[in-house]
Amino acid sequence: VGVGVMLFDSSWKEPADLDPKDETWTLTNTGEVYPFGLDPAWHGATNELLFVNSMKMKIAVLFGVTQMLLGLALRFGNALYFRNWIDFFCECIPMTIFMICFFGYMDWMIMYKWVTPMKEPPSIINTLIGMGLGLEEKHPLYEGQAGVQSTLMILTAISVPWILIPKPLILWWQHNNAQAHRYQELAMENELDPLAAAELGGMGGPGPGKVAAEEFELGEIVIHQLIETIEYVLGTVSHTASYLRTWALSLAHQQLSLVFLQKILLSQFALPVPINGIAIYIGFALFANVTAGILLGMDVLECFLHTLRLHWVEFQSKFFKADGHIFVPLSMRSVLEADQR
Repeated sequence: VGVGVMLFDSSWKEPADLDPKDETWTLTNTGEVYPFGLDPAWHGATNELLFVNSMKMKIAVLFGVTQMLLGLALRFGNALYFRNWIDFFCECIPMTIFMICFFGYMDWMIMYKWVTPMKEPPSIINTLIGMGLGLEEKHPLYEGQAGVQSTLMILTAISVPWILIPKPLILWWQHNNAQAHRYQELAMENELDPLAAAELGGMGGPGPGKVAAEEFELGEIVIHQLIETIEYVLGTVSHTASYLRTWALSLAHQQLSLVFLQKILLSQFALPVPINGIAIYIGFALFANVTAGILLGMDVLECFLHTLRLHWVEFQSKFFKADGHIFVPLSMRSVLEADQR
């Protein structure tokens, strides 16, 4: 838990003239790429925390945006399943454009910096701020960056009113058309003109010609859509930042395991013989119990609760509305039993 596992050969090599008495020394990179995971040479390095923190933070954001995009994909699936074309064109598409053009672009920049050597790599946070404010990048990542970012920012800005405005107007138009159609049917049934039928239906007159009043408040629809737009636009920012909790949990787990290893077990090796043998025996038993109780028990439970929260809020809020339909997870047994019936 506290010691790096060398699955592959390290891409960092010690200097040939290394003096064993030196407490610190500089490693040289061979130019090779470590195939999978973190190169164990980083464990114990003076700049380990700086490098590992940055890497874990970026990985947390990558996983977060990927999972939120998966949630939007399920939103597309819901719209197609229920044949709700208003949600498909007025919510699913602009929400995806907003997510990809800003946060997807941020993820792309992260991966681009990882695989592209640069003398003066720019800060991604400063690049995103400059992208939003339309500032010129002094050290661009690639050629034509300004044009690409301006286009992405225009699409991001267009997607916000696209989510807000069309859906209430279309619902209002559909409601008016449905009401007009009812009045025409009423007029044909009662051999009246549309105006008289509308008055009859509006007065609530008796008989089969009465039109049932259907409540439709345009103001409520607009307010609901405004709230949903604000929640989504601001929520994408807060939800992306919320995935950084996985980075914090990983950092805490790593530092706890390192402290337990150094203070409980490794410190016993410095004791004189034969006391160190007894101390190592007791220290190992204590280290094993602390590892099982805290790292494998309490810390794993803490990670489970945080990831459960990420699934419930950040992920499911992209497609699950909790509007009265019971959420039933996929069960192959239920599907087979339904087919047998």
